[in-house]
Amino acid sequence: MTISVNPLVSPRIITVPEVDGDSITIQSLVNQIRNWEDNQANLTYPSLLSASGKEDLGGGASVGITAKLENAKLKFADRTEATTCLVYGGNLVAVDVDDANMYPIEPSNNTTVTISQSSSPSIAESDPSNIDQQLSTTHGSGNWTKRRGIFK
Repeated sequence: MTISVNPLVSPRIITVPEVDGDSITIQSLVNQIRNWEDNQANLTYPSLLSASGKEDLGGGASVGITAKLENAKLKFADRTEATTCLVYGGNLVAVDVDDANMYPIEPSNNTTVTISQSSSPSIAESDPSNIDQQLSTTHGSGNWTKRRGIFK
């Protein structure tokens, strides 16, 4: 099952159904919102989000993804028991109709939502042998050198 959207309220509410579990990645959220927006019946509504990131940095690393909800908030469906829900795999931010920052989560019954924001500006592949952009500094001089690279 996928997200549902109430486009008639402000801010708009994007609900993750209980059957989808207790977590959602930023990439899955972006994909599901784009699918909702592409539906013929929803083309008249303003965009729900802008997203950026995933640009290739080389060596198996890429820029992290950031999703900005546009006059919208994310809500996990109400639960019958206390449940901790998780949003992870990038950064999630939200702005209201006037483009002012707001908290991106809409409260729901028996849920506590944790947003695991990325603390790094990049995503690296797990095999460190593919990353050739290892920088080191010369002790005391403050000069940067690139191993296996072009600047010294």
